[in-house]
Amino acid sequence: MDSYKRPIKLNTYKDMENMVKSDNYKDKIYDIVVNTFEVTCYMFPLEEWEAADEKERNFFEKGIRSVVGFNGAATGKMIIEPSSGEFLTAMAANMLGIEAPDAEEKSGALCEVANIICGNTVPLFAHDDQICYIEPPSVLQETENMDGDIDAMKKESVHVYLDEGAVRITVYYTMEEEL
Repeated sequence: MDSYKRPIKLNTYKDMENMVKSDNYKDKIYDIVVNTFEVTCYMFPLEEWEAADEKERNFFEKGIRSVVGFNGAATGKMIIEPSSGEFLTAMAANMLGIEAPDAEEKSGALCEVANIICGNTVPLFAHDDQICYIEPPSVLQETENMDGDIDAMKKESVHVYLDEGAVRITVYYTMEEEL
């Protein structure tokens, strides 16, 4: 239990500013995702010993994903991918306080979580009064591919193992000064 890493709480602008000083985006994105799921969905990360068992399984099913584009200090896209339909159902039910969310409520909940995570992630790329603008989230079905060229972009991907399942967040980006 001593090795369990608690997520950070982003309470002030100073907290966010301190996060930017480090170059390790992956850890910061992980903390943002965990905080978002705790506060918004009442879903909590597994302890390290619990997550170790889950990490051995590759249980991400093809299914609904949400994508949020952004531009400004950095240009790119963030994709959120739930591990299963059951995880998506639990997430929407927890957010909305209902027993059985329908497909529209599930996709709406996924897009809202994607919007929150992306909105808290893009300030990591903005330095010296730069700004990032985020686009409205959209749903990608399992057969849909993203438009745009992401192959040339940098990529950060995190898996977060929660009590109801797992979620994969992938951020593709190019910094403004690299364009």
